[in-house]
Amino acid sequence: MADVTFIFSIAEFFLISIAWTLTLFSPIASSQLTGNGFIKLLTNISIGSLVIALIVSFLSHNSLFHLPLYLKLASLSALVATTLFHRDDKSLFMWILYAAVVIVLGYHIVLFSPVVLNALFLISSALLMGIILYSMMLGHWYLVVPKLSEQPLKVAAVILWIILALKIALSLTSAYKHFDFFDQQTNLGAGYAFNWMLLIMRVSFGYIVILGMSLFNWKLVTMRSIQSSTGILYAMTFFIFIGELVSTYIFLNFGLYI
Repeated sequence: MADVTFIFSIAEFFLISIAWTLTLFSPIASSQLTGNGFIKLLTNISIGSLVIALIVSFLSHNSLFHLPLYLKLASLSALVATTLFHRDDKSLFMWILYAAVVIVLGYHIVLFSPVVLNALFLISSALLMGIILYSMMLGHWYLVVPKLSEQPLKVAAVILWIILALKIALSLTSAYKHFDFFDQQTNLGAGYAFNWMLLIMRVSFGYIVILGMSLFNWKLVTMRSIQSSTGILYAMTFFIFIGELVSTYIFLNFGLYI
């Protein structure tokens, strides 16, 4: 039963992260430039993620009386209103709904581990996944609006590098402080070999591959080779989910910021 609860926690974190970050990053490309359709696409995906998260949350808590459930319902209501009433020109009401979703779901992520450094680590993981997923979806939208400037993709790339630098700094600090976790004679975690396997998977998929691909993506975006850039972002989405899945497992199981 504990293993099932652990799996539910990881699934819920990923689903909330998707809904939160797609909403958070949505203003990078103005809806006046992309048209109303792109905002509705992001919002509908966020709604789908929250609906699944609600199911997971109920199955794991088996109760209608816990704060995270109401946070999801409040955010879901705001997102439904957004998809129903949003227009190309974002109104004040839409900005209020946007702020409400960002604040409520951001607080929801903090509730996974309210300790400041833990919350910062989880938020950085959510942001890293989210900016790559958002960029990939924006790249696809250039097929709908071919004349859209490449500037939003450049902004997203810079945001990605900033978040990645923060994540790497946190991971290096944590690995240095807990180097005994990877010592050959360790009894910590799941043992020497398994600990190193997790570390290698996390660093290779979540850091090295992402950093290398992000550099190629930048070159392609500056050349305005958007379709090729989208292909790179598609691969990055696959790798970042694997990397952050391993990272979340290490954090929730062993408390390391890797």
